[in-house]
Amino acid sequence: MSSSEIPEAGSSADKTLKESLDKESLDNALSSNALSSNALSSNALGSSALSSNALSVGEKVGYGLGDTASNLYWKTFEFFLMYFYTDVFGLTAKSAGGMMLITRIWDAINDPIVGYLADRTRTAWGRFRPYLVWMSVPLAITGCLTFYTPDLSPSGKLAYAYVTYTLVMIAYTAINIPYGALMGVISSSSLERTSVSTYRFVAAFIGGIVVQYFTLDLVAIFGGGIDTMVVDGVEKGKVVNEQAGFFWTMVIFSMAAVILFLITFATTKERVQPESEAESTFRADLHFVLTSFKFHQIMLIGLTSLALLATALSPDTLYWILAGYLSLSVLALVVRFVALTVAGNDNHHSTFEQDFNDLLTNRPWMVLFGFGLMQLMGAFVRGGAILYYFKYYCGDAGYAPAFWVSGSFAAIAGMLLTKRLTSIFGKKKLMILMNIGVAVTTAVFILLGPEQIVWMFAFHIAASFIGGPSPVLLWAMYADAADYSEWKNHRRATGLLFSAATFSQKLGCAIGAAMTGFALDFYDYAPPIDGMDVTQSDHTKFGLCMMMSLIPAVFYVLAAACLVFYNISEPKQRQIESELQERRRQESNVVPEPS
Repeated sequence: MSSSEIPEAGSSADKTLKESLDKESLDNALSSNALSSNALSSNALGSSALSSNALSVGEKVGYGLGDTASNLYWKTFEFFLMYFYTDVFGLTAKSAGGMMLITRIWDAINDPIVGYLADRTRTAWGRFRPYLVWMSVPLAITGCLTFYTPDLSPSGKLAYAYVTYTLVMIAYTAINIPYGALMGVISSSSLERTSVSTYRFVAAFIGGIVVQYFTLDLVAIFGGGIDTMVVDGVEKGKVVNEQAGFFWTMVIFSMAAVILFLITFATTKERVQPESEAESTFRADLHFVLTSFKFHQIMLIGLTSLALLATALSPDTLYWILAGYLSLSVLALVVRFVALTVAGNDNHHSTFEQDFNDLLTNRPWMVLFGFGLMQLMGAFVRGGAILYYFKYYCGDAGYAPAFWVSGSFAAIAGMLLTKRLTSIFGKKKLMILMNIGVAVTTAVFILLGPEQIVWMFAFHIAASFIGGPSPVLLWAMYADAADYSEWKNHRRATGLLFSAATFSQKLGCAIGAAMTGFALDFYDYAPPIDGMDVTQSDHTKFGLCMMMSLIPAVFYVLAAACLVFYNISEPKQRQIESELQERRRQESNVVPEPS
């Protein structure tokens, strides 16, 4: 499908939707004998609100290009970073997996900080859009450094990987959280946000297709191995310098991403403003961070869990990790005592404390946090295994790009049915059915032999098509959860909510990537020696089959189970949206009293 077809489809759907809604509102007015001037005024107001909420196709496409940029990084990490670390950079699978998890410890601090700062940013450009300009170049620089291979000792390389991967994730967070939060304020209409989300993820899949289809060819070109030569009468390909190839490929992707982020900045606008409230002071927010026992324990339990996972629950480190948790808990109590002694019970207003408490009591968000965690763990275990699977189980890594791209096109086809399927099933039921369907079509891979390439493609295409609407609905549901929080608490913290959502996504991806490394180590994967591939054992090949089938399928089923507890129905969402619009209308009509 060409990009020119996307606006036409979106415009037609929006027009049909508006006509049906206008007709429905008129029918309701007639059926309730409401043909009074008040009813007509209300109907006119509803039509006006609907019209004012409509976004142009250009803005939807412009917003979507931001996720094209993001996926030039994210899909490279998903499909190639573990391979790069093990087969190119020179790390063991276990150390690479542990590194990906340990670096997430900083995200537990970094993500809320970015959300906190974004919610409190005040510029002529808005709260979230400026970060697209400020952080696009730092992300490009750190992305290139991540795929650079320095001439260091094994321990030096591991330290370099820790530093560069941490930095690129900080930069990615600083641009992606505001970008995600931007969708929550680009329109007050849930239907418009779902439409924007569709454009966003079509554009995201385009970025993914670019990475999937062109990366290995670009690595070969920049690594000097695209040509062939004749040796003893036999035509052979040149040896590819994958270290140089991956670095210069990332340079190209990073330059393109900077341009796309700037286009998103230039074509979008922030429209939804939070309900007015008293501004907190940094002192009040700091006092909450230093004295809240609940905040301390949630952070420490989360960090301890990550440390346990990063060490694969090793008995050798279990004692030290638990001792560290207890020591830090005691330290937190000391800090709390000192802060209360010095400052007393600070009576200043802390919006961060309210944001934090609102988040913990936001049931829809908590459900989506668990759902996103499970779904991304499954996706990253499988995504990280694909290149290894075709290279060592099927015997030809050349199948991988076509496998990825065919799945992406199938996902786009499924994604374009999002609005129609949502109108039939509703978001919650559709998400549950999709994840069960993906689990079944993924589990089938355990039955396929290395020669059954056609069936591999067929089931992969089916799974991708079934799961196509999932990312669209997930981020639209996160925006609905932000509306739910504002409706329930009379205050909006879009940045913190989306930062926490992004953290759950990154945590799921990190655990999935780490599990890929741990599983490779568990199944005795043997990396190349001096650039020469090693024949893998049957045990290793069986492990690759498990990573492509039953392991991710279990996570997809768990993701579906999480959604059973999601409590925003379609009628409830319409009620929330209507009441929030009425609140904002009343607030905009309030005339301040003369001083």
